[in-house]
Amino acid sequence: MKKILLCVLAFTGLNVSVAMAEETSVPEFATMYQLSTSDQASVAAAFTRFSQSDCRKNLPTAIRIMFERFNGTDKTTHSVIWNFADAAAMSSTFGALRECRAWADTFNTVSKNVEWQSQQLLRTLAAGGDYTEDNVYIVWQTNVSDEAAYVKAYKKLMAAQTKNGLVNGAWGLWRVQGGATSDVTHIAYAGAANMEELLATSNPSKAFLTFQKEVAGIRTVHTQNINTVLADL
Repeated sequence: MKKILLCVLAFTGLNVSVAMAEETSVPEFATMYQLSTSDQASVAAAFTRFSQSDCRKNLPTAIRIMFERFNGTDKTTHSVIWNFADAAAMSSTFGALRECRAWADTFNTVSKNVEWQSQQLLRTLAAGGDYTEDNVYIVWQTNVSDEAAYVKAYKKLMAAQTKNGLVNGAWGLWRVQGGATSDVTHIAYAGAANMEELLATSNPSKAFLTFQKEVAGIRTVHTQNINTVLADL
């Protein structure tokens, strides 16, 4: 269990270059910690107590806990996402956690009730909308062999979807900067305020079918899950 905390603190030493997202309000980096638990209430309560601490209030990060509502056979039940405006904010946050008693207590409490599944450092390649307004998301975990071509096709798709009124919330594409596997190198997401809005545009559009053909040789989709926001801290 201590491995996860060490991974978190290790990010203070990262030397990463800055790549601006399409909107300044979009987090440039995120770290995602996935876990499985049968005691959601205890985990949520621990993070809620942490959110009320002075230590948390001074951290330049937005923390979101997601419930993996429809995830097939994946053992992950929740994902904890830490969003950062830039690399400096990420380093500042994890540096401050070294001296934060409230975080140490939270981590110890949470670790007694969960099984950690994965840890990933994510970098935004393209994004739109305001993710803080959404409560439910479709998430695609993919393997991409030609990032430049894929990003170009993805941006073209989202421009068409937006123009045709088929976007109901925030959307984005992450590169898995750290923690990538042979299966998952990139993660895409599309959000909405509620499940009804998310499913309202679930039928493939002409632009989406064209996109699928364009990226067929460079992208493999490994999972397509739906998750919901449990808490923003």
